[in-house]
Amino acid sequence: MNTIHETEVVVVGAGAVGCSIAYHLATRGKAVTLVDKEGPGAGTSTANFGLVWVSVKEPYPYMELSLASSQLWPKLVAELGEDVELRQGGGLKLCLTEADYQKHAAIVERQRHSPLFEGRMISAQEARELQPGVSEAIAGALWSPHDGDCDPVKWTYALARGCQRVGVTFMAQTEVTGFDLDEESRQVTGVFTNRGRLATQCAVNAAGPWAAQVAEMVGVTLGLFPQRGQILITEPGPIVCPRPMSTVRQNARGQFYMGTTAEDVGFDWSTTAAGARKIAANAVKLVPATAQLSVLRQFAGLRPMPRDGLPFLGPVPHVPGYYIAVGHSGITLSPIHGKIISDLIVDGQTDVPLDLYNPLRYDPHGTTEPGPERTAH
Repeated sequence: MNTIHETEVVVVGAGAVGCSIAYHLATRGKAVTLVDKEGPGAGTSTANFGLVWVSVKEPYPYMELSLASSQLWPKLVAELGEDVELRQGGGLKLCLTEADYQKHAAIVERQRHSPLFEGRMISAQEARELQPGVSEAIAGALWSPHDGDCDPVKWTYALARGCQRVGVTFMAQTEVTGFDLDEESRQVTGVFTNRGRLATQCAVNAAGPWAAQVAEMVGVTLGLFPQRGQILITEPGPIVCPRPMSTVRQNARGQFYMGTTAEDVGFDWSTTAAGARKIAANAVKLVPATAQLSVLRQFAGLRPMPRDGLPFLGPVPHVPGYYIAVGHSGITLSPIHGKIISDLIVDGQTDVPLDLYNPLRYDPHGTTEPGPERTAH
């Protein structure tokens, strides 16, 4: 295959994670090419709930990783110079039943193993004082000062425009078909695409729901599957829930985001009437005002869901120059993914502990046992 381009690093996948990695590498002096089979923001990064969430990520070291990432958001937003509707004044997870309240109280107790955790359970009355539109029927809520939200579309495109400003080369409509590896060392020497070969010594797999297929191209098995999440967005209404909230949240324009499903349906991006009914019924139980608003949009995204719930993050030692960065909380984690992968490529190390996120934990080359099966947080 003819070589059509030469670069220091190829990043595969132009969602929020891939764009963040490319941006961080370019700002540290690397020549970076970002390839995507469609284009920037064409996948899950612009089809999700938009949370920047920390509190319920388990085990607690994963919460600490999410917290570290959330703390990077303000500086990165300022660098990008765009309003992405970031709100980080704290958020709530509503508990409709006493059983759900006790479940989240147990999560809080486990998270308190970390000295960084500041979440707490609050009463139904406290929840309604923070969010006047919340139902009288709730049992209470988990409140965390570290939880927040954003507009994921604005965020992803702000990162993409930031990449352009710092000199990242974009190759849209470019599908990766394989990797060129040295026969003896298995060092990355190039990336094969439908347009030709890209010469490089370093490749980053940030391909989101397709990351398992891109990993298979170098013989690595990821315990990853695409999980469909459907979401509804309403017309604007009076602001009755001014703070970030999971499951049902209201943005600054008064629109409610209502979600979400967790469906193992393969690479099926379609929406369903049954999904819409389930989401809307649950939303009304939590925030009754949603019943009075028309739904403007229903859409679905595919979460790249690790089977143990934890990201795959770091180098693949037996394929020098090949790195993986994928997990289901790509919006929350995009800043820290950018920092970690740029640290590893530029400095050869990072100060962020990565043992839990070993990319080989489901692969025969790995040295750790896979974790338990889990669903999305």
